[in-house]
Amino acid sequence: MNRLHLCVNALFVVCILQSNAAFADPPELATALSSLRAAHPRLLWTADDEKRVAELAETEALLARLIEQNRVNAARMLDEPSVRYEIPDGKRLLAQSRKCIERVVAMAMAGRLSGERRFVDGAVREMLVAAKFKDWNPGHFLDTAEMTAALAIGYDWLYSSIPPDDRRTIRTAIVELGLKEGMVVYRSGKGWPARDNNWNQVCNGGMVLGALAVAEEHPELAAEVVRYAVASAPHGLGVYRPSGAYPEGPSYWEYGTSYTCLTIAALRSALGDDFGLHETPGLSKTGWFRIHTIGPTSMYFNYADGGTGSRPAAAMFFLSRAFDEPAWAWWHRRRLSGLVAEGREVRPSRQDRFFPLEIVWYDPRGAAPTPQELPRDAFFESQQDVVTMRGDCDDRNAAFVGFKAGDNRANHGHLDIGSFVYDAAGVRWAVDLGADDYNLPGYFGRQRWRYYRLTNHSHNTLVIDGRDQEHDDRADVIAYHSDAGRAACVVDMTRAYRSAARSVRRGVELVERRAIHVRDEIAGATGPIRWAMVTAASVDASGATAVLSQDGKQLRAEILSPSDARFEVLPNRPATSKENQNEGTSLLAIRVEPKDNADVVLSALLQPIVADKPLVAIEDVSLERWPNSLNRREP
Repeated sequence: MNRLHLCVNALFVVCILQSNAAFADPPELATALSSLRAAHPRLLWTADDEKRVAELAETEALLARLIEQNRVNAARMLDEPSVRYEIPDGKRLLAQSRKCIERVVAMAMAGRLSGERRFVDGAVREMLVAAKFKDWNPGHFLDTAEMTAALAIGYDWLYSSIPPDDRRTIRTAIVELGLKEGMVVYRSGKGWPARDNNWNQVCNGGMVLGALAVAEEHPELAAEVVRYAVASAPHGLGVYRPSGAYPEGPSYWEYGTSYTCLTIAALRSALGDDFGLHETPGLSKTGWFRIHTIGPTSMYFNYADGGTGSRPAAAMFFLSRAFDEPAWAWWHRRRLSGLVAEGREVRPSRQDRFFPLEIVWYDPRGAAPTPQELPRDAFFESQQDVVTMRGDCDDRNAAFVGFKAGDNRANHGHLDIGSFVYDAAGVRWAVDLGADDYNLPGYFGRQRWRYYRLTNHSHNTLVIDGRDQEHDDRADVIAYHSDAGRAACVVDMTRAYRSAARSVRRGVELVERRAIHVRDEIAGATGPIRWAMVTAASVDASGATAVLSQDGKQLRAEILSPSDARFEVLPNRPATSKENQNEGTSLLAIRVEPKDNADVVLSALLQPIVADKPLVAIEDVSLERWPNSLNRREP
């Protein structure tokens, strides 16, 4: 390495360390691999871990079912086509990289645990196909990182079973198409190494796995990659501060956190040290964030660019073991039990591509947590303040509310301050539409806020004077309370509407653990105010009440204030045909025209209609009188 590269390397690493002084120093280049475990496998587990898993499967029926399900998955994959060099949108190879992970890791695991050569051969075949690609699309480095992870795990787990020539071919691909491309980015001092989002977590994870897999044959390159990755990782890990929440939403939590767990696990299994990465503030709490942001219908509170569908994530087992949280393991086993129940065919779409790591990290500990250990409500203070409330932790028909404040500048964020989702009677009544097509022009750039789905106009919040929320501001939770019969939260949204009103506050409460009450207090609005809720239900609106019907269930909505306000049903369509047309949804809306610049209170109560159960009635009081167990914070 020449002196210029050494200077650039040193400057980059020093800059990262100065901004992350709480973390342990990365290993020195000369000693980064001094404790490298010589034997394979050494990524994520070892031969001793494999013996432990085999023994545990004799007494743990769920673990045995997971092993069998993985074998079934691998057998199916033997008859499916291999990955292809395919970039259908002109930008991303990512789908093929993820397919490679899914196939290689499943077949490699099945080969190790069953001893059947057909699985080993299948995994090797897959890796050789990917190894012969002209590149792994480094211009969209997530693709490169995930492909590197796929071949690194397969190479390591099957090392002694891969013919020497094939081993050389796979190793060369990891180095030339993966690690060397990563070093170009590390040395540039730009891009994902300094980002505080999922790119940092995924790309560092793929590079660490690749480096540790081939470290004997390429010790200098591997040591350099590990040093850069350990120095870079705190940028991505900082998003968990202080409460464990994830700014990009729970579906991106699954992505970023899975790779954080891969990084820490690989450093520990191969080097015996994660260099302090597990000490990241908030990381030890992040399992609670996942638990609380999945509703009783198994749908995420899908704020930002996230989808609603949740799948088990093996990261929960790693985290439960890493931070001694048996309750997380119990919760995760319960979800897995539903997935791999006896006699049930498991659709591939219901499984994560890292499904085999459920076996590697399996944690048998923990019993049903007490209400003190797993409360029904939670407040996560973070870049995106998030509050969740629910009627019961074990009832699929229980009410659930997800409500957010936060920062409109967050990665993958929408202009969704004050937005909420609401589940009741097994139905999601208040819907977050989620992302639009990432390939829309300028979706992650200057045109982002032109797209309907990304603005407050399509969220369950306010539009004042027809304007967007401020693109560059935030809102904070200023009050929060939880007791046996009620949960409540207040957000000061003034900064998000600073061009449209003098003061805007929204309170959301779950009353009698089943009805949602939303109260807005607006002062000095510069124009009309629109309250809206996106729903997939059919709506029968009549004056100040409306009845929503979906899946044989009904919900009653009632306007409490203003007294002369009426519900409307509005179309939920964007201005352009190239955007998602949001078929099957509409806006349940209230529109108010402030008179003489007067203050406005908008208040609505929604609740499921349940036979033999009287409707909830409330006293609609000012937000100042709502209960508060949180020290108020000035916005």
